[in-house]
Amino acid sequence: MPAAQSRLVTIGLRIAIGALLVPIAIAVFDVVSFETVAGWVRLSALLLAAGGVLFALRRQRGFGEILGAQRRTEDALRASEAKFSGILAIAADAIITVDDTHRILHFNHGAEEIFGYTTEEAIGQPLSMLLPVRFRATHDAHVDAFGASGESARRMGHRREVAGLRKGGSEFPAEASISKLDLPDGGRIFTVVLRDITERKRAEDADRFLTESSTKLAQSLNRDSVVDAIAAVAIPTLADACFMDVIEESTEIRRVAFSPHAGVRDVMATLALDFPPTWDSPSPVVDVLRRGRPHLVDRVDADWLATTEENPRSIPLWLHLGATAQYIVPLTVGERTLGALVLLDLGHRQGRFTADAQALIGQFARGAALALENARLYSSARRATKARDEVLAVVSHDLRNPISAIAMCARILREAPPADDAEREKMLTAITEATVWMQQLIRDLLDVSAIEAGRLSVERQPASIAAIVSTATGMVSGEVEERSIDLRVDIPDATAPVTADASRIVQVITNLLGNAVKFTEAGGIVTIRVRNEPSVLIVSVSDTGSGIAPDALPHIFDRFWQARATPRAGSGLGLAIARGIIEAHGGRIWVESELGKGSTFSFSLPY
Repeated sequence: MPAAQSRLVTIGLRIAIGALLVPIAIAVFDVVSFETVAGWVRLSALLLAAGGVLFALRRQRGFGEILGAQRRTEDALRASEAKFSGILAIAADAIITVDDTHRILHFNHGAEEIFGYTTEEAIGQPLSMLLPVRFRATHDAHVDAFGASGESARRMGHRREVAGLRKGGSEFPAEASISKLDLPDGGRIFTVVLRDITERKRAEDADRFLTESSTKLAQSLNRDSVVDAIAAVAIPTLADACFMDVIEESTEIRRVAFSPHAGVRDVMATLALDFPPTWDSPSPVVDVLRRGRPHLVDRVDADWLATTEENPRSIPLWLHLGATAQYIVPLTVGERTLGALVLLDLGHRQGRFTADAQALIGQFARGAALALENARLYSSARRATKARDEVLAVVSHDLRNPISAIAMCARILREAPPADDAEREKMLTAITEATVWMQQLIRDLLDVSAIEAGRLSVERQPASIAAIVSTATGMVSGEVEERSIDLRVDIPDATAPVTADASRIVQVITNLLGNAVKFTEAGGIVTIRVRNEPSVLIVSVSDTGSGIAPDALPHIFDRFWQARATPRAGSGLGLAIARGIIEAHGGRIWVESELGKGSTFSFSLPY
């Protein structure tokens, strides 16, 4: 009975009690006044009626209390249902209820957000629509088996990863649990709670990748091996393929290509070998190397390539490669940029370089830069140790003879000085020559140290190359005459002046001429030529000597290096110093030689 009706009944009963009081009073008066049987009967009837009304009123009051308790229970139930509905509505997890035929009965807001379906689209549909196709055949059987088991709840996917399927067709990793409830009508419903763990899975995968990559990059301190490892580890997690651009000690940019696919790798190797970036290239790689900041190219096409590729012949190779985007990240330690990693998207994964991907690439680049820096420091330490040993060897070997000569001459002059003035002068000359040789060796060692540290000083001024060559030839004229060498000079009259440190260039030419004279048989020819090029002056020194073996050519400009077949007649620093001087002027030095046909050493000087 509704609460309003209950209140009306109570009021009516109270009115009835009030109405019975008057006849009861009259009946009492009649009995007292007349004492008739009829009066007693009427009074008894009225009292019985009043008792019935009182009994009914009491029962009504109890019934009202029951109704009140029921109303409070219903209010609490409604509040609980509202609270539960509110929780379901705001829950970030997907909460889905299905019937025993696996049709969706409830689909909360969290499920709408995760799967992309509206509640209206999902209600009545099979639960399997939310699963990848490969799981649908067995899913219903697993749910039915759970329903037949004695468990009330179970975590789904406890033996393998659970995956969901969004409305757009994309899959995502998830964790889920399922519970069941038997209804009074004999039916059964299942409730699934599912959580999208894409972000957590991505973070776990990123941590695992960074840990594994750090381990692999720390396996070697060989610089080339580390460079190769950086490129190999980055693929395919960070990109489909990549270039590694490393700044060498000579400040040149060396490019290494990597791809797991042979066809792609061949095209990239051609690009790296034939069209590497230089410091004058318009490629964004150069800007990244200079500024130390990453750069995203979200669209690589023919128009973009036309503005960034220095050589047009490289554009067809890039188009054949099929790169759709690239992300260039610097490898930086402190303020020092060691190189850049050029990651390529070849269209295998749409939208590859997202903000999350760029953050992961940045973390990887920091670890890769540290590995590259460790390899560089290790290589520098080894070079320093080797240089120390070489210097000690040079000092112990090349200084022993002049020191011994000085000591011997000084002892003779002190203990038994010769009476002949010519003999005394000869000994003094020997001491002077030994001193000059020792000073030259010390200057060479200091020059090499300055070149290694990048502190070689050159003072450039306009100078005549003819005057420089004349000074250099004059310094070797004694050796030329002694060995009967035919020294020829070929300098065009129209040769323009160069801006250079004249004394340093004389040092280079003198060294080249000295070597040419030393390795040319008596009566041979040594020629010094100068020729003009569009932007540089080329100076070359040729001889008709024995030539240089092919396996020795790559080492000819190394410090302390000398051909094994040649008796040691110097420190092995001359050509290394010559290279340092020429490179400090912005030029380059090289050699061409063939056994039995002589050698030609050439260097260039910018105008």
